[in-house]
Amino acid sequence: MKLTIISPPFGKGGTKSDSMQMAPPILEYLAILTQNIRPDIKIELIDANKEDFCVEKINADVVAFSTLTPQALWVYAKADEIRKKGIKVIIGGMHVTVLPEEGKQHADSIVIGEAESVWQSVLKDAEDNKLLPFYKGERLSLDGFVKRDTGLLKSSYRFDSFFTARGCPYKCTFCSVRKFFGDTMRHRPIAEVVHDVAASPKRMLMNIDDNIWGININRSIELYKELSKNVKGKWWFGQGDLLSPQHKKGDELLKWANKSGLTTVMVGWESDNPASLEEYNAKTKQGKNRVDAIKKIRGYGIDVMMFIMVGSRSEDLDEYKKILELCDKLNVSAHPVMLTPFPGTELYEQYREYLVPNMGWDRFDGNTALFYHGDKDMTPSNREMALLWLRDKLFTWQRILKCITKISLKGFPMAHFNSLMVQWAHKRAFKEYADNVLGGKKGVIFGDFDDLKRRLC
Repeated sequence: MKLTIISPPFGKGGTKSDSMQMAPPILEYLAILTQNIRPDIKIELIDANKEDFCVEKINADVVAFSTLTPQALWVYAKADEIRKKGIKVIIGGMHVTVLPEEGKQHADSIVIGEAESVWQSVLKDAEDNKLLPFYKGERLSLDGFVKRDTGLLKSSYRFDSFFTARGCPYKCTFCSVRKFFGDTMRHRPIAEVVHDVAASPKRMLMNIDDNIWGININRSIELYKELSKNVKGKWWFGQGDLLSPQHKKGDELLKWANKSGLTTVMVGWESDNPASLEEYNAKTKQGKNRVDAIKKIRGYGIDVMMFIMVGSRSEDLDEYKKILELCDKLNVSAHPVMLTPFPGTELYEQYREYLVPNMGWDRFDGNTALFYHGDKDMTPSNREMALLWLRDKLFTWQRILKCITKISLKGFPMAHFNSLMVQWAHKRAFKEYADNVLGGKKGVIFGDFDDLKRRLC
């Protein structure tokens, strides 16, 4: 049997993006899982974000997609074309896990949740022409999965990825990760994580955990100690909460994180607006003093980028300016995105009555204002323009260089170099998006904020 596994593009409307520098983890993960179960199956991996994709060139018995919400329409369209050729299509991922009936309209079978517990049955049933409409995966122990190079990736990438845990005990209303991986943390054996990092051919890796600190501080410290002892000449980055560094063992955590090669962490600041934080149920993971937490992280030579959502119904237009001022005050950068109520989350239900009608799933991309706001100045188009303004101002070369110079020398030189690379990648990606939206009219919005506000309001 021939199996083709496809990762959809991340760009607007299914377009490729030159800013993607890491192979989608799902490709090699499913390939390794398949090789472990059925080494006789011939596998092809396609990253449609980097490679030209043509349905007519598909040569397989079965095609498998994994889809996030903004990728769903592209996946459905390609799946429909592939099925017309008589090829079976299986779709999994977060989007169809919460909307399996929708996905089933475009596939022979839907995998709900994690694939490990059902993948053997899926492959066997596909081979026997007995695919069930739905397979519901169980959340299994993470022991025994060791990553290896399959040699199946066609494109080259700047860095590699690894994971150490799944799940999240926090109850943030906007988060779809918890709905997929569960409320309880499951950890991989530390020795297996260390093996994956040491065996990687890349010098820079991304930890794709939802929270790199984990929730168990002692376990995180042990992991970092083992990485620092057994892995040399490699560095990594990821995303984490602001509560863990405030723990009584926070200094020990950060010391060993630095020694293990951590250069940059994207922290979930979420919002600077108290009403929004309350709405998101995100206060718990912020801790008592998140400003001091950021200063502490940077003091250990680890760069910080704040993840911030803008445009909630609790905010006004001035919030965009306040975020820029906050970043300048803390000498850090930020990754601002439009508040997006993903299907299956509590936030989606809270905002359902305000959603703009006829918005396709491809608009759930972190760039688009998806709901109406009570403030007359916070129209969808005004919020989108203000976000473009904020991104442009955050990633001026002056601000990029200032952020780099404020990182402790404990992280020199890799934290400083990686900060440059991460911020430059954001600058490039946001410019690419703004150019697509605005064309030759950038001067309309990229003055100072007061001028922007006058034009919009």
